[in-house]
Amino acid sequence: MWKEKLKSLLRGQQTTDNFTFCLADFAECSMAVRNPGCGWYHLYTFDAAKTDEPLYVTCEDEELVLLRIGIGAFASGAIPQESMEWIRKILVFFRGKKRGMILRFAYDLEGKGLEHEPGSIKTVQEHMRQLGGVIREFSEVIYAVQGILIGNWGEMHGSRYLTPGGFQTLTHTMLNALDGTCPLAVRRPSQWRELTKDWNEEEKEHLNLYNDGIFGSETDLGTYGTFAMETPGQEPQSREAELAWQNTAMRGHFCGGEAVQSVDGKQNISAAEAIKDLEKMHVSYLNSTYDLRLLEQWKRENVDGISGTDAIGKRLGYRFVVENVEMHPAGEKDVWKTQVEITLKNRGFAELTEETDCYLETESGEKIQIAADPRSWNSGEKTILRQTVKLPAAPEQQRLFLALYRRRDQRPILFANQETESGRVLLGTYHISFSSSKVPS
Repeated sequence: MWKEKLKSLLRGQQTTDNFTFCLADFAECSMAVRNPGCGWYHLYTFDAAKTDEPLYVTCEDEELVLLRIGIGAFASGAIPQESMEWIRKILVFFRGKKRGMILRFAYDLEGKGLEHEPGSIKTVQEHMRQLGGVIREFSEVIYAVQGILIGNWGEMHGSRYLTPGGFQTLTHTMLNALDGTCPLAVRRPSQWRELTKDWNEEEKEHLNLYNDGIFGSETDLGTYGTFAMETPGQEPQSREAELAWQNTAMRGHFCGGEAVQSVDGKQNISAAEAIKDLEKMHVSYLNSTYDLRLLEQWKRENVDGISGTDAIGKRLGYRFVVENVEMHPAGEKDVWKTQVEITLKNRGFAELTEETDCYLETESGEKIQIAADPRSWNSGEKTILRQTVKLPAAPEQQRLFLALYRRRDQRPILFANQETESGRVLLGTYHISFSSSKVPS
């Protein structure tokens, strides 16, 4: 009889004379939750040669910043120590503001890459090695480094070094400078594939994508296409084919960029249609101020009762929602042990990329670690956590929570359910009463 009663926990019914569990309401909140490593970002541009520029934060609500740092003044030689210290000061400032950083160092900030980049590839390599030292120092708060210094705005187009040999040489030099401490992002899927032809899966984890032409044209302003453009040897595909490839290959990667108004005379993409593509790209971050013409259009649209901008924003990166909890008896000999099954879904566009620990927590402060790796909770998919636990005796009703904490600093990772407390999601309330002769050891 007790087995049948225990199974009824799903409906929050009393299950034995000693055990009661009532499920919480697992409704999803309608807006974004503020989590590290995902969301909208502001772009901050600095010149490494101008060491007295003011440091500031425009938006206090955003978790991420993209720091674009110009190094064009040093095309003829090494970056001087004074400028290296200024770069370090910039990173110290934004780390102090608790911002996750995306970095792009660029010779050109005007769209004139050929005019500003060094005349020797060895100078570019020297700069990469110099910058690698300071990047490694702050790698814990750097989610990606975009590009390899060259091209218009540092975007890897409009450069003399995009020959097959030059591209390979500079990318490998930059990867060596980073030494695996944070990922490098390249501009096109075809570039990613060319670089990783002979890489193992672990090596591929260190290479991401960024796209600053999302929705700007049929090719996302040259991100996709049917010919190799400036980088012979690569195999770019149509937009449709590249999105299908990203949907599989970019799971678990930190990808993002800028959404851009259409430049080919076609109507701008709607927020609802954009969401379908962003799901395939596994986008974790987008620029919140560029392109305002497209962003304002999305803001005027309605998607599931909220603005299109909010509908996109809440799904940038990962978004964990608990959907159900079940309890099952764990065995005949010890009826007090229970297998907990928690069904959750990642409703974001992308995955969590940082090591994170998962716990059941009681209202009175007990913690039971759950054997799970939240980085494997794939976007758009459900995950079931199963573990046999022995909940602490609770002579009065206690609330039971599921909690996530980033391992490196114990920062809570918030769930997107409505019923949360300090980031923990409420699973329900339980009550266990034992006679003095039956208290489990």
